[in-house]
Amino acid sequence: MKKIHPSKISYYARNKRLFLSNPRYKSMYRIKTKPTFTNAFFNTLIKEECSKFLKENGEHIKKENPALYKSITGKTLASETSKPEEVKEKKSYNELDEYHKKRDAERKAELEKARAQLKKNEVKINFVRPQKDWSKYGGWVNAYEPVNKGRLGSTQEWKKEKPYPKYY
Repeated sequence: MKKIHPSKISYYARNKRLFLSNPRYKSMYRIKTKPTFTNAFFNTLIKEECSKFLKENGEHIKKENPALYKSITGKTLASETSKPEEVKEKKSYNELDEYHKKRDAERKAELEKARAQLKKNEVKINFVRPQKDWSKYGGWVNAYEPVNKGRLGSTQEWKKEKPYPKYY
C-alpha cells in the first residue's frame, strides 16, 4: 500500500477519533427527522375514516345503495339475502321490435329534414385557377446553339479565372 504524506491528509481524517468521540460533532451528522409513516399507520387512518363515515351515513347507504355498503364493509345485508327477487315486467319481443322500428322511422325523418335545410342554405363556391404567365419562367432560346454554352463543367471549375480581392 502506498504511504501518503501527512500534509496531504485532511484535518478531519487525521483527527477522526477526536471528532467521533465528541458529542458536539456526533449530533451534527445525525439530525433527527420526523418519524416515517408506515403502511400500517395509513391503514389505521383509513379504517378510522371509514368507520366515521359509516356511523354518519351507514343507514342511508343501506337503504339507498346496498351494493356500496357491501363493498365498504365487506358484509352482506341480512335483508338482502332473505329478500325475494322482484319480478320485472318483461315486454314481449314484438312490442320491442315495433318500438325500434318506430324510433328508426323518426330518426330517418329528422335526418331528411336536416339534409333539406342544409341544401337550402348551401352556398356553392367555385375556385378559378389563375392562368400562368409563361414569360416569367424562361427566355428565348436559339435552337442552333448548345444549352450550356459559356459554362464549364463541374469538374473543370479550376480553368475559370477568378479575380482575387486586392488589399491596399
